[in-house]
Amino acid sequence: MQHAACNCRRQTGLIHDTQQGSHALPWRLCDLHATEKFDSTCDGDNLSNRLHKEQESNIMLVNLALSLLALMFPSGTDSPHRVRYFYAGGEYTPLPATGEHIRTGQIYVEKLTPTRVTQPYPIVLIHGQAQTGTNWLNKPDGQPGWASYFLAQGYECYLLDQPFRGRSPWQWWNGELETYSAEHLQRYFTAPEQYELWPQAKLHTQWPGSGVMHDPIFDEYYASTVPFVSDNVPQETAMQKAGVALLDRIGTPVILLAHSQGGIMAWLLADQRPDLVQLIVSLEPGGPPFRNAAFGNGTTRAYGLTDIPIAYTPAVVDPATDLVTTTIPATHPDEVGCVIQAESPPARQLANLQQTPVVLVTSEASYHAPYDWCTVHFLRQAGVSTEHVRLADWGLRGNGHMMFLEKNSDDVAALVHERIQRFS
Repeated sequence: MQHAACNCRRQTGLIHDTQQGSHALPWRLCDLHATEKFDSTCDGDNLSNRLHKEQESNIMLVNLALSLLALMFPSGTDSPHRVRYFYAGGEYTPLPATGEHIRTGQIYVEKLTPTRVTQPYPIVLIHGQAQTGTNWLNKPDGQPGWASYFLAQGYECYLLDQPFRGRSPWQWWNGELETYSAEHLQRYFTAPEQYELWPQAKLHTQWPGSGVMHDPIFDEYYASTVPFVSDNVPQETAMQKAGVALLDRIGTPVILLAHSQGGIMAWLLADQRPDLVQLIVSLEPGGPPFRNAAFGNGTTRAYGLTDIPIAYTPAVVDPATDLVTTTIPATHPDEVGCVIQAESPPARQLANLQQTPVVLVTSEASYHAPYDWCTVHFLRQAGVSTEHVRLADWGLRGNGHMMFLEKNSDDVAALVHERIQRFS
């Protein structure tokens, strides 16, 4: 008769890797019950020998499993995850010539779910102008991007293409398209140290490669850029509608992680769905308020942060008259002055946006370095709890506007993650 102590059965064990999650592997485990008596032999074999063999077998299987996992998910590769895609928003529009309908204004969304979701809030990543959701996948040097980083931390991630861009279709009536030249990206994104168009540009060191045409990393990056609608009003309007549809579909509070022009979109989404936005992390959002600074100095963003209406209290009907502004000087020689709300009458408050905390991130060498302080000042003046994270203050030096594609991008992501954890 077989003893209970030797009643071995096939089970599934979990090998857990802190970076890759848990992986199921089968091996034999002897069900030893300490409370039961057993003889020194089992089915004629010495029990201790059988246990020793079982242990050796298990160790061999575990080592084999870990070796396989190392081959499957070596350091510097993507974390295991499930990918699904869908479209959010959009509406049917009649064609003028036939009256038949097409759908326009929808956004392409990739939902990336890690093997184990351990974080309470999904992250919605919103790219900037001339970019697509591919910004967040692998970097142009072939290394994993921020999507991989945050998946490894246990976040569910949503990557989107803004309306009329990438896999989100454009129709001729959506607006005229513009394309950034390679030279424009060299000057402002990848090699500003060679042009020194603003004081901090000379500090740029983190772009991999030379950052100019015919460098393979630059060529890979430039190939990923796309045409974009040049008129901000239809772009913001369409993104607000489709983004709200996305938040409604997710249905639970999210973290908006937005870059550049995407930062403007984050303000608009949180304004419409404050109950569905836990936190905004804005990487150098479009700014500064009311006027340009890096690309000329013309007036823009009539509502301060946006070109289309955003909720204020008291309400703003005509921003040209209702938002009374003043100019304040820079506090540092390498910065520019700001247009903000005047002290009299009292500054209007951002009625919905002030319900959502903001972490605004500025790199050391970007063209945003001279003026992001203005956006922070404007937000705080309007009642929005805002933390300004200057990467250089945290020992992260030499980054430009595309910090999440640069050599130390994981270090920047780790800092962003640490700030996010304060709100989770």
